[in-house]
Amino acid sequence: MKKFVVTAVLALLFTSMAYGQDQAETQKPATKLEAFQARTGIVVVRGFTTLGAIRGLGTVTVDARDFRDASNPKTRLTGVSITVKESGRLERENTAFIDSDEIASLLAGLDYVSKATKDVTPLTNFEAEYRTKGDFRITVYNDSSGELSAAVSAGHIGKTSAYIKLQQIFELRQLILDAKSKI
Repeated sequence: MKKFVVTAVLALLFTSMAYGQDQAETQKPATKLEAFQARTGIVVVRGFTTLGAIRGLGTVTVDARDFRDASNPKTRLTGVSITVKESGRLERENTAFIDSDEIASLLAGLDYVSKATKDVTPLTNFEAEYRTKGDFRITVYNDSSGELSAAVSAGHIGKTSAYIKLQQIFELRQLILDAKSKI
């Protein structure tokens, strides 16, 4: 009986240690913007301009971002944030941050997925997805009738999604370009 109790206590201890490590790993900042705003012991000044929103089944909002350390004005980071708000009863939302050095790659990814068709694979259905470091995702896919659709999501845990028309990807791209010109 003693062996069982000791084994159970050790198993519980190791399980809780492993769980704590998993949580710490998922909470690491994925982008420079996230890491900067998580800093402590300084005054962080956050500037932002909302460039616009795209509405579909949910809302996608694009902001230009500028983060500064008040004690050292030369310490500055810029980028874009994209907030995805679900439609429906709960209307949950998540924000993904995109560092300025990742914007060109995001624009190229948007260009690719916006042109994707079922010809990208010999199989019946497809998904073409682009994902940023900060867990912004855009996915173009075909539904059961063959119609092309797009899903935009943000967040890793508790991910939120909005569904937009394929043509609205070009509007999203333009909002990101506008945000880039502001920073």
